[in-house]
Order: sequence, then structure tokens, then C-alpha cells
Amino acid sequence: MMRPWSAIIGLCICCLASVANAQDPKIDITSEQDEVTVGQPYMLRVKVLVPSFMPKPPVFPTFEVPGLIVRLPERSTSPVSERIEGDTWAGVQRTYRIYPMQAGVTEIPEQQLSIVYKDTQTNEDVPLSVAVPATTITATVPEGASALDPLILANGVNIEQTWQGGEEELSVGDAVVRSLEISISGTSALFIPPLLESASSEEPPASSAEDEETETETESAATFAPYPEDAVVTESMERGVMSGARTETVSYIAQSGGTAVFPDITLQWYNLESDEIEEITLPGLTVTVAQPPQERTPIDRQTVILWVLIFVLTVVVVWVAYRFVYPFARPRLQRLQERYDASAFAAHRLAEKKAAAQDLNGLFVALKQRSARGIAPGEDLEAAITALGRAKYRDGAEQGASSQQWQIIRSKLRKERRTLIFRHHTSTATKLPPLNPFI
Repeated sequence: MMRPWSAIIGLCICCLASVANAQDPKIDITSEQDEVTVGQPYMLRVKVLVPSFMPKPPVFPTFEVPGLIVRLPERSTSPVSERIEGDTWAGVQRTYRIYPMQAGVTEIPEQQLSIVYKDTQTNEDVPLSVAVPATTITATVPEGASALDPLILANGVNIEQTWQGGEEELSVGDAVVRSLEISISGTSALFIPPLLESASSEEPPASSAEDEETETETESAATFAPYPEDAVVTESMERGVMSGARTETVSYIAQSGGTAVFPDITLQWYNLESDEIEEITLPGLTVTVAQPPQERTPIDRQTVILWVLIFVLTVVVVWVAYRFVYPFARPRLQRLQERYDASAFAAHRLAEKKAAAQDLNGLFVALKQRSARGIAPGEDLEAAITALGRAKYRDGAEQGASSQQWQIIRSKLRKERRTLIFRHHTSTATKLPPLNPFI
């Protein structure tokens, strides 16, 4: 007996569920195109329908993600109605204009749409948050514009440049103001890059040698400090076509005298109407800044007194050292000098000087003195001197061979000098032999 009642109850529940599902709000997302050109509008429409009506306007998603510019045109939100299964459903439709800023596929994640509608049975407000499905936008670039950097695709671009100052010679502290009025149609003004950031003053080009001979004075490069103003960007929409403008102004203050060159500015953009790359060149400006007069620093009285005191103190110190210190240190200095002159190291230095002058007799005398003072020449040095004698006095001797032997001797002397440095303080001159050796 329970089974028929169970089947009937289940069928009723299914019917109620189907009715409830049929009364749920409906979300519909449509677009006009599969692909869109970078900087051009991608039309996306979101329509929400309810079985009754909405006492409050729905809260639509923004669809704002990095790489996309989302704009709402005039009358972007409008009421709609539709017949569904014999009933009239009311709702709202919103149209988005989405401008991709780069080529490729951009994914817009799932977002929430909040609505409030009337329940047809209880006449109560029913708040509901509906998930808007994720969608993707594919942006492409025309083949002829793939090499542009920055990428500007528009129907028209116009730039007006104005200068303030710089026509006549400036003084340090004067200003040169450069302003740009950029207008663009067919896309957003956000695609226009800053043009004055890299257009600071440069040094004048180097003159040729002939010009340098005729010039009496060498022109120095003037320096300017840039003071940019915040760029002003505006957008407008007319009959579904976006246009905009960008205003840039930079004031350059002269910091030093000389000549400076403000460079030309070149901008390339792709014309969507003619499918060609067009170029705009804004001429630069050469300005001259007068050299500021040389300001003489006034003499500081305290500084003069300080230098006089330093001079007097220096004279007093020198006089005291010469009057009292030098007589006391003079005998010791003489003894040190005599000790050095009688050392083997002094004889070795003399031998190096004679070798540099290629004085063979002087070299023999110096090495004989060094031997008498306890340090005889090494075998390598004696062999080099012997080879020099053979190269110099043999029959048919060549001048080049003699010079080569002198270089070898100088090299051997430098090598022996390293050993003499450490023995200089310990070696002493050979004592004189006793007067009466047999006593």
C-alpha cells in the first residue's frame, strides 16, 4: 500500500523542482565577433531575465582584468522583455565595450551578478547572486603592424607641439617649456606612450676639424633639469567610436652655460583605414645659454688670519729644526752616509749605473770595490762579462751583439741586487790590514 503513495509523492517533488528550476533567473552572454583587433572594441552583452520584475537594479560585474580596457557606452544599460513558455519575463541588458591592449587570448574569469526580484507566489523580494560564466577574448594584430613598438592602431593620430622660450639666448635659471597636444580617434588615448620622457636635452654634435680651427672658443654643453607636469588624458565616445587626447608638458630649467639640443620626437602608428604605417616627426630645438659671470669669492678675514698663523708657525718650526735639531743630527747623518758609501750595496748600485752607461772599465772598478767589501760577483755575472769582452774585442765584432750582452749584464745585476738588499745591513766594509802583521 505504501509504494503507490511513495511514487505519487516523488512525482510531486519532481514537478515542484522542475517548476522551481523553470522560475530561476536566466543569464545570457553574447558577443558580436569571435576576434577583435588590438585597441578596437569587443562588444559583450549580458542579459538577465526574471519571471516577475526587479524592484532594484542589478549589480553587474565589471569584467576588469589586466590587459583590458572596459568602457560603458551611452545607454549601455536598457530594459528588455522576452516570452518564455507563454509567460513574459522582464530583465535588463548591459552592453560592454572591451578594448584589449595586447595580442593574444585574454581570459575573463567567472564573476558574480547580484539581483533582487519579486517572487510571483509570495510577492516577497528574493535576493540572488548568479555566477556569470567565464569568457575569453582573442585579440589580433594586422600583419603590417606587427613590428610597431609601441603598438598604436587607430583611425587617426595628430600631434601639435609648442615651445616657450629658447628662441633667443637664455641665462642660467631660465626655462624652456615643451608641450604636446596629442589627439587620437578610433581607440583609447591610453595607447599613446609618454613622448617627452626620453626627449631630454643632449650635448651638441661634435664639430669637424675645419670648424674647430675657425672657432675661437670651444662651446660647452649646457645642462637642463627637467620638471614634467602630470599628463592629462581624456576620452570621449561619439556614435560608438572612441577617441581621446593626451597632453604632456615639461619645463627645462637651465643649470649651466653652453649649447644644448632638444632632439626630434618620432612616433609611428598604424592607420586602420588605409592599412599603412604612418610616421609623425616633431622637430627639436637648439638653445644657447649664456655663461654666468665669474663670481669672486670675498676674502674671509678669519681665513687670512689662519693662513698667516700657519705660515708663521711653519717658519718657526723650520728655524728651530735648522738651529737646534740639524746640528745635533748632522754628525749622525754623515756617519750613516759614510757607512752607506763604504758598503757593498753602494758599490753594486755604482756597478748598475756603469752598466746602464755601457762603461766597461767603470763596471770592473765598481765590481772590484764590491768584492773588496765582501761580496764577489756571481758565476752568471762573471760569465756575462766575459761574453761581453769576447763580443766587443774579437775580430769582426757586431754592435748588436755587444748591446745584447749589456742587457744580459744589467739583468744579472738586478737579480743580485735582491740578495744584497737583505745583506746590506749586516755587511760591513773590509777592515784595513794591520800595520805590523808579523807582531
